[in-house]
Amino acid sequence: SAASDVYKRQGDTIVFADSGNHGSESARRVIDAQGLAATPGFIDIHCHSDAVIFHPGKNRNRLLQGFTTEVIGNCGLSLAPAVPETVEALRQYCNPFFSYMPVPYTWCGFGEYLAEVERQQPLLNTAALVGHGTLRIAVAGMENRPLTAEEQETMNALLRKSLETGAFGFSTGLFYAPGVFSAPEEVLSLAKITAEYGGLYATHLRSESSHLVESVAETLAVAEQSGVRVELSHHKASGRDNFGKVQKTLAMMEEANSRGLEVHCDVYPYVTANTQFSSILPPWALAGGKDALLDRLRTPELRAQVIRDLKGEGAVFENLYLASGWDKILINECTCPAFVGKTITRIAAERGQDPFETAMDVIIEGDNSAMMIIELMCEEDVAAVLKAPHSMVCTDGFPSKGKCHPRYTASFIRVLEKYVRQERLLTLPEAIRKMTSLPAEKLGLPDRGRIALGCKADLLLLDPERIHDTADYDHPDGLAQGLEFVMINGVPALEQGKSTGACAGKVLRYRVAK
Repeated sequence: SAASDVYKRQGDTIVFADSGNHGSESARRVIDAQGLAATPGFIDIHCHSDAVIFHPGKNRNRLLQGFTTEVIGNCGLSLAPAVPETVEALRQYCNPFFSYMPVPYTWCGFGEYLAEVERQQPLLNTAALVGHGTLRIAVAGMENRPLTAEEQETMNALLRKSLETGAFGFSTGLFYAPGVFSAPEEVLSLAKITAEYGGLYATHLRSESSHLVESVAETLAVAEQSGVRVELSHHKASGRDNFGKVQKTLAMMEEANSRGLEVHCDVYPYVTANTQFSSILPPWALAGGKDALLDRLRTPELRAQVIRDLKGEGAVFENLYLASGWDKILINECTCPAFVGKTITRIAAERGQDPFETAMDVIIEGDNSAMMIIELMCEEDVAAVLKAPHSMVCTDGFPSKGKCHPRYTASFIRVLEKYVRQERLLTLPEAIRKMTSLPAEKLGLPDRGRIALGCKADLLLLDPERIHDTADYDHPDGLAQGLEFVMINGVPALEQGKSTGACAGKVLRYRVAK
């Protein structure tokens, strides 16, 4: 907006928004925004900041990306509900993503968890989804089998309680264990309940590679049969053989929306992903949790079968090795520091070992703690998804004790610099919409994501001509430039590019539409 525009807030709410010269308006403080653009605060609709609240630093670098709100509980993974009988399995499930941020698990239900997050005073506004993987662990642990009718009913009840105590919806990680063990009917049952409450279903698809189109079709069928609002997480086509498939899947989403469904996707602006290294393995190897996995990899005949499957000589599954190759898989975090910052190809060469055997040893010696940055996508597909009218920008990021993926601290700045100013793929208003009002609408937050009378005072001042992303894979914490001011709920959180120390974020609870 223009430098002459005037915005006033009282408490956490905008009480005046207009253009022109309003010299007669009084205020306790006036912020000179000459030469800058004022925008709503950015909303990261898909990230994994779930445990950051329990870390003393609370990741203040996120302010330099302009975030005022973030959505956690994605990819089927949430920290609640935590059923005492299976909490250790939940801990093992979540730990690789939050290894250096010990989670206390002092809660059971979702509402208790949100109350604890609130007590910790979040830096950013926090909205949470409940993870299908977490729900499944609560009733069946990491077992590879269909749920019984009783278990399904228990899981449904846990979801209802979560929605009634503040969850914005549920998420699936159908690529990961235990989500990969579920049938479509299991997910549909949860989707129908979520639709009753007007909530959101966000899904990491079963396949983002060879069966991408079929996986999107499965999700659209769930939307059709349940009426649930859908968000396809970090939409992509993985593996060279699948490049270009997003043109088909984007058209499928557009057609579904034309029939009255509500389908969106989110996307981060990189060709690499970041996840647990053991997710390269066939699902059967992951059943039962970490200890069962490590036992299998130590058993010669089972280890050999895992390797045959990885080579494409056995079980068919979402095979990330075949979509990339050992030279494109870099270990970015592990309890064994000798592996960090190296590809599997390099580690194997240093050991004089076959890379498949090396991969098994990395998982064993790192006690299944290894995380990877893996090159899977192409730039043309990333741009196509970014350009789509129903896409939103996300980070899909999480902090790391090693070298985290730069998407966590730089995705939104990268979009503004690379895809708006440099390549002109998007106009500035289009990009800002994908970062603010569109995710707010998707979440059902009418008072966020816009600068308007009655909206919450989540505001940014930035210089579109100077915005610059300094983060890369070697320096993932490189600080962004060009973002001058961040206000969260009416409280300055960043001024002149520096944190004020304020923790003004709020726990946002979904307003049940039932």
